Amino acid sequence: MKKHKSILIGFLGFLFSMTVGYALFSQTVTINGTATARGSFDIEFTEAKIVDQVGSTNSSAIISDDKNSLNISIPKLEYPGAYVVVAVTITNKGSIPAFLESIEEKGLNSDESIKVSYTNLSELKNVVFNQNDTQTFNVKVIWDDKSNKSSSDVNFTIKLNYKQIMN
Repeated sequence: MKKHKSILIGFLGFLFSMTVGYALFSQTVTINGTATARGSFDIEFTEAKIVDQVGSTNSSAIISDDKNSLNISIPKLEYPGAYVVVAVTITNKGSIPAFLESIEEKGLNSDESIKVSYTNLSELKNVVFNQNDTQTFNVKVIWDDKSNKSSSDVNFTIKLNYKQIMN
């Protein structure tokens, strides 16, 4: 019995010392600090010009004041097959690499006789667009030559949606 008491007392002493030891070494450590990310995300339309007009006059391509969208205005396409071609340049003026995610066209009416196509734009998707890089593409607006519906006052805005590349 004496042996059991000393084993029990020894066990309780061991348990007590383990509890005290655990309490001494388990503390909550709080670290305060500030992380700073440096960089800018700034992709802009830098140039847009009419490079070809067949069956149209006085068309324009105007970059918005914030340089994030392009407004294309074609007062009149004179006959089926008439078209306007706009050459566009985009520049990554920020320091964060990006890639083209999608294209938005706003204001393009539901006139099925007007077709808008892009040359070299689909090739720019999934291409890394680094700081100071430029990308160029063409926008072609054409009156479908199979249509006999008159087309005038074609106005729409293009916005390109870029997404930053996560490292």
